Amino acid sequence: MPIWLYIFFSIVISGLIGGVTNHFAIQMLFRPRTEWRIKGRRVPFTPGLIPKRKAEIAQSLGDIVASYLVTPDGMREMLLKPSFQQSIEVKLSNQLEELAAAEHGLSVRELILRFMPEEKWDIRKQELASILQSLLHRGIVYAWEQKGLAGKPLKEIIPGWQGEVFSGLAVKAESVILSSIADGLQSPQGQRMLRKAASSMVERTGGFMGAIAGIFMDEDKLVAKLTPMLVEQLYTDQVRQTVQGMIQGLLSKGGEMSVEDAVRMLSDREDALQWLQQSAEAYLRTERWIEMAEEWDVGEWLANNRERWQSGVSRLTASGLELLARHIHRVLEAAQLPKLVREQVEKFPVEQLEEVVLGVSGREFRAITWLGVLLGGIIGLFQGLLVQFVLLP
Repeated sequence: MPIWLYIFFSIVISGLIGGVTNHFAIQMLFRPRTEWRIKGRRVPFTPGLIPKRKAEIAQSLGDIVASYLVTPDGMREMLLKPSFQQSIEVKLSNQLEELAAAEHGLSVRELILRFMPEEKWDIRKQELASILQSLLHRGIVYAWEQKGLAGKPLKEIIPGWQGEVFSGLAVKAESVILSSIADGLQSPQGQRMLRKAASSMVERTGGFMGAIAGIFMDEDKLVAKLTPMLVEQLYTDQVRQTVQGMIQGLLSKGGEMSVEDAVRMLSDREDALQWLQQSAEAYLRTERWIEMAEEWDVGEWLANNRERWQSGVSRLTASGLELLARHIHRVLEAAQLPKLVREQVEKFPVEQLEEVVLGVSGREFRAITWLGVLLGGIIGLFQGLLVQFVLLP
């Protein structure tokens, strides 16, 4: 065989071996996707490297992402960048502008139902009502027990309990009390009470004068003359000042009463805290407030208050991002990023992973294959030269 033909075949065969070897080495990263068995024994190198080590790769990727890529410092730096804040502000403003310009009569409920099914929102609404009630109860308990609200006197809780406030309350209370008494005396029930009192007074007189009074006294006429006199006496300065003084004394004494004692006296129940919680829940009615909020017209409000929300978007965005940046480490801890990445990688099909890797690095893999052909050809050239000029005589 001519020397040049031998060297040519050596180069071709060695290059082909190098290219095929590299090609199969790349393919063995992903294939076979399942292990092969012959007579119960696993065939070596099955499954491929990535399917076989998928769990370990997922664990490593999770650790790398959490430790080096998505870190609290990196996320905090991104959130506080002016460019990032501006982009969020622009997107939020654009969304609100679209709602303000295009949709009037858009309620909060309709807006929410665009993002979740009605059944799911009804469940979330009940959960929200429960959360608000729980927060209300815990807030009352915190103020009652931790902040010592139960033992504080009323004068420390109610601003301006003493001084001019006393006088104003006393005057208002005196006017209401005397007006109520006057109305009561002039009412049918009050007239019957006065006639009964007059009759009882005559009966108690006794003797000759009592008999004379019983014969000549007309109770109805007596009550008719007595009522205006009593009402007139109620509005004299002396009576007014007396009532005001009594009220001021009661207020001054009541200011020393603790909140717990005042609530017990008001509710006539021993467990003041439970009554306060029940009263607050019945008064606030969180479910009703949520239903009222659902009917709020978002589009109309945005259109009528454009300047207000436009000026507030910047402050809201800055405050929100600052708050998120301050607590980003807790958010990442709660998200359990390594576990999340591991689970997502484990669920990712090997076929799609192969497509992604080949789509990104297909050119480099082909270059590796042809590099194997080149290196094999070079090795074949040196091999042919070595055989012809060194080993052969």
